[in-house]
This record gives sequence, structure tokens and C-alpha cells, in this order.
Amino acid sequence: MDLETFRADGTVPIVEAVKPRRKRAVQVYLGGKPPMWWLQRAAAKGKAALMAGLALWFKHGVQGGRTSPIRVDASLRRSMGLSHDQARRGVHALDAAGLVTIERGGRGRCAVVTLVTSEQAIAGGEHADTGGQA
Repeated sequence: MDLETFRADGTVPIVEAVKPRRKRAVQVYLGGKPPMWWLQRAAAKGKAALMAGLALWFKHGVQGGRTSPIRVDASLRRSMGLSHDQARRGVHALDAAGLVTIERGGRGRCAVVTLVTSEQAIAGGEHADTGGQA
């Protein structure tokens, strides 16, 4: 084995310094576009209702704006800094205001909520999950 074949010829290759890429902070947005009338009615029901409503609209936006039901689970509560009781009170206040409909899953299960996105549905006393039939 001839070691001379591995010897450098004395020139040093020029290597440009590469700047390390900065990791950008991930910006999280509400996602959905909650109507102002919806937010005003939720705010009138108190802080817990407004915070729970914002968490529900965030999840609604994450789901692509589909009208599918939203589970009120621990990750949803934590995203807005709500305790279990605050989320429960908030969702029940939103239900009393007609802003959501609740499908209760039974003891020990997460509530499943559908957002009411039409102001006419609230004014007419209709429910979102029944397609406009009371």
C-alpha cells in the first residue's frame, strides 16, 4: 500500500462558511373567522364562554372550517389555558346562548360541540345539527 497517493498536494480547498439556518417561531393564528355577532354574544356570557368559544373557533379553523363536531378534550382546553371546570362552564354558557349545540358523550367522556355559524339559526331558535329544523 503506497501512502504517497493519499498525501495532499499542499493546496487547501476554499470552503465558504455556511450560515446556520434560523428556526422561525411558529405563529399560530385563530384560523377560522368567527363572526363579530358570535364573539359579542359569547363575551356577554362571561370570560369562560369567550375563551371556550375562541378555542372552539381555533379548532374549527384547524379542521379546515368544516362544520364537523369538535371534541372538547384536554388539548383543546390547554390551548387556551382553561381548566376542566372553566371549559365546562364556558361550553354550557355558549349552549345556553344558542352559539353551540352539545352532544353529550356520557359520564367520563368529552363533550362534542357543533358551532352555530348562522345568526338566523339563533334568531329562529333552530339548531345547527338539525339542518334548520327545530
